[in-house]
Amino acid sequence: MDIIIIFYIFLIGVLTKFADLIADDGLQIMWAFSYATGIAYGILIAYIISTHPLLAPMAMAAVLAVLLTNKIDRSPHNIGIASMFLFLAVWGFPSIEIWMMAAFLVAGVIDEVGNDRADQGKFKGLTKKIFEHRLIFDITAFIVSYVTGEWIIVISSLGFEAGYLMTDKLGDRFG
Repeated sequence: MDIIIIFYIFLIGVLTKFADLIADDGLQIMWAFSYATGIAYGILIAYIISTHPLLAPMAMAAVLAVLLTNKIDRSPHNIGIASMFLFLAVWGFPSIEIWMMAAFLVAGVIDEVGNDRADQGKFKGLTKKIFEHRLIFDITAFIVSYVTGEWIIVISSLGFEAGYLMTDKLGDRFG
């Protein structure tokens, strides 16, 4: 069962970056496809949150971090987040470990703010690399996995990253 969940999270990474490529980077595909992509990843995030309480704090914190840092600025992502909340209203919210949610929220906000600063050229060397790749969230996932003994947390975080980065690289080739 865990392999299917990791695959869904990998797919969320693929779909999220695909929506970015269309909305932000000008990938020449029908805009309607970016909306469908947003809806699909929103439904998948809602499914993960509602059915996997161990992964729910990480998923909710990632969404809240991008909302708090104003990273949701295009219609496909607005629709994705709206569809996530719609399906969560239908499927329900699990109880969430507040300490995990807080740790991931702080990590997500640090990553998003740091990523913006790295894009602006305010960081150099290793610090730039850390924030370009948003590694604080993944490091936090490792620490939480170590503390809880639940390695699916870090594996899921890395699964999302793998899907996101793979799609980014493919977008560079076809964009």
